[in-house]
Amino acid sequence: MKKLIAMISLGCILSAGISVVALLPAEPASADVTGCTVYARQTVGGISIPNGSYCATIVGTGTTVRYVSGTPITNRICNWDISAEFFNRNWVWKKTYRSSRTTGCSSGAPTKTIVVNRTISQLTGTPQGYMCSTLRVGGQRVTSVCNYVY
Repeated sequence: MKKLIAMISLGCILSAGISVVALLPAEPASADVTGCTVYARQTVGGISIPNGSYCATIVGTGTTVRYVSGTPITNRICNWDISAEFFNRNWVWKKTYRSSRTTGCSSGAPTKTIVVNRTISQLTGTPQGYMCSTLRVGGQRVTSVCNYVY
């Protein structure tokens, strides 16, 4: 994506009820971009989740986001889905897309994809913005990865 994405990973690692946010410097990218974060073992909505990592990829051309895919890499994840949330350049929320939910359990590196096919301006009302993809279990947030789109 010529001018599409710079990556900022906002990884939230939840451990013993304490939230730690890791903000990495933006890395300009000239094509699709993948951001990853790790998360600690936790219980979300009464469901035990082993530690793992979550990677989100934005695929597109120019400033058009074609799709967002999310991949949890873990021993086992159940009742999960992903979201793609779009914010304008001032971090004001504008639009959320959600994948289907897997009601059973998956292991390894399963992937879900959300088709978007919109420019960042159509999604956020500004020429630049952010996309945060959230891994959810039982409808509740486990962790998120954010990317800057310009």
